[in-house]
Amino acid sequence: MTTLLDRTAPPAALALRDTASVALGMVAFGVTLGVTISVLGFGTLPGLVGAPVVYGGSAQLTAVTLVHQGTGLAVVVASAAIVNSRLLLYSASLSRRFSGQPTWFRWLAPHFVIDQTYLLSSARPDLDPRTFRCYWGWLGFFVLVVWSSSVAIGMVAGPVLPELPHLVFVGTAMFLGMLAPRLTNRPAVAAAVAGGLVAAVVGLIRPELGIVCGAIAGVMAGSAVRR
Repeated sequence: MTTLLDRTAPPAALALRDTASVALGMVAFGVTLGVTISVLGFGTLPGLVGAPVVYGGSAQLTAVTLVHQGTGLAVVVASAAIVNSRLLLYSASLSRRFSGQPTWFRWLAPHFVIDQTYLLSSARPDLDPRTFRCYWGWLGFFVLVVWSSSVAIGMVAGPVLPELPHLVFVGTAMFLGMLAPRLTNRPAVAAAVAGGLVAAVVGLIRPELGIVCGAIAGVMAGSAVRR
């Protein structure tokens, strides 16, 4: 609910407050991703550059995991694209708020479209175009700082952690943690079950195709149940 303080506060203050409300989850995921990158033997530079450039933890985690498994570049890119395909829906929903903005904003601002920025900005529908533009810029910046810093901390901590076997399952654990809050209806449950089973079965035969086939099966199952 928008308060009087929200309506009078500058966009930067609103963005900082909203970022703080989701920072804990981003830090946990970012640190875990950083540790995973370090444990899998990727260099410091790819990890630090990947955080702001990819700007999507699930896609980056998918990419580094598949690359570590020796998967071909085309499959890695396709898998990361499928994982991030939900951003197309977010972009379509935000198109009305982006359409009246300057050209430079319409070209640059979509880079900041992720789960957190979409949900936070959707909770502020009363912002006028100019205020929204400032708010979105600050929101993307603050989220970027939190995310990149978290990944960097994880990469620094990775080498000093003991070589624990359970680090191999970090990616799976993080995906389950992101998935659980979304299982609120039958299509979501159907998509999760179908995608998980197909990914597991295909992964045993062709590890590089597990994520791709699981994602496709999940989308098909969810759509079928929804119809």
